[in-house]
Amino acid sequence: MSNENRPNIGEDYIRFHRAMTRGLAVSIQNINEFLKIGAVEVLYRDGFLKYVQCFSSVSHGHHLVEDEKIFPYFRDKLPEVPYERLISEHNILKGGLQEINTGLDNLRAGNDDLNSLKLLKSGFDKIDQIWYPHIEIENTQLYGRVGSLKIDPEEMIRLQKELVEFFQEHTGPEYLVGPFVLYNLSPEDRAIAAQGLPDMVMKQLIPIEWKDKWAPMQPFLLE
Repeated sequence: MSNENRPNIGEDYIRFHRAMTRGLAVSIQNINEFLKIGAVEVLYRDGFLKYVQCFSSVSHGHHLVEDEKIFPYFRDKLPEVPYERLISEHNILKGGLQEINTGLDNLRAGNDDLNSLKLLKSGFDKIDQIWYPHIEIENTQLYGRVGSLKIDPEEMIRLQKELVEFFQEHTGPEYLVGPFVLYNLSPEDRAIAAQGLPDMVMKQLIPIEWKDKWAPMQPFLLE
């Protein structure tokens, strides 16, 4: 929500980028630590695999919703945004995600940890190389300007709903993805993001019904 308490998907997506940025940094940090010992630590294995799985799923869904929904919607409203460059960079990011997914599959299959971690590192490095300038363009030239556009609040709410539903259709499982996004946000950002969620999600699903499934990721998440 904006300072004027009006819906603003631009602010929502800048906040979402912060969650993804932390997910990228935490994943790389832990991969580098595991590479030092040549394997994923047994104690953290389940949580680490779930965390990286969520990063991959969330990244895929986020870029897809931008390519198929957000960019087409804003193309005539903010024509100066370099949409083709952003879409091209999404294809590079997709290549990194493919390596990450292969590395995950190998780790789940019990294949050689060291080579699987090297594959994960290669995929994450590809993403890391372009991630920061990529989201800088999106945040400043697109999302940071949404609030200045004359979009009716009801239309903004309709668009928010459409984007959320599309994202949920292309990510999952929700019992991992939801906590991953929320707990890669600072408490302040998390409180704002939670305002847009049904009470049942924050009071029943995440802390109770889903907790056993996402709890292994807690060492990698914020409190």
